[in-house]
Amino acid sequence: MSLFKWVFCAGFACCLFMLLYGCSVEPLYRQKVQRGIQVGSQMGPQVGSQPGGTALHGKHAGVVSPDLAAKFATVVVEEPSDRFGQMVRNRLLFLMYGNGSKPSVPVYQLSLHTSVATHTSVQVEIYEDPDGMGRSSVGTVISRASYMLRDMNNVVVAQGKGAISASFDRFRQEYATVQAEENAQKRVAEELAEQIFMLLSKDLAKL
Repeated sequence: MSLFKWVFCAGFACCLFMLLYGCSVEPLYRQKVQRGIQVGSQMGPQVGSQPGGTALHGKHAGVVSPDLAAKFATVVVEEPSDRFGQMVRNRLLFLMYGNGSKPSVPVYQLSLHTSVATHTSVQVEIYEDPDGMGRSSVGTVISRASYMLRDMNNVVVAQGKGAISASFDRFRQEYATVQAEENAQKRVAEELAEQIFMLLSKDLAKL
């Protein structure tokens, strides 16, 4: 009988220990989950944030704070002198004003200087030409831009520069190659404008 009591007491003590240990695990687990949610909520608004209230949505779209948007609305962009500069300016105007019009009473004036060039790669592909010569099969469009922001007294308040490049395929058909090069120029013009837009966002946030 004493042996039976001993076994019964030992089993009861073991079950009680396991029950208490199991109860102690649950609060720790819940605490970890709550802490994880808290950290996530703290990090969430910071993802993609930039100084001055500028953030990125998607790949390149610019989203600015109301104060910074009001500053962009006071900037007028000078007319470019070439087609590529016009493409950069058009994209930049869209980022700055959205669907709105240019400022009626400007506070700042922005001048852009752009350049673009196409470079061909080494001969990496041999075609069945009568002369047996190869030709370049890849081209690269390289673009650069510098900007200067002045107030209406012609005093420089900010300046900067950027560069973007993009590759394209060169085909045997001349028309296809020209079209591919034009598409590459359009891509670099848009990305160059977005790069300038982000630099301007930081500059205007300091003014």
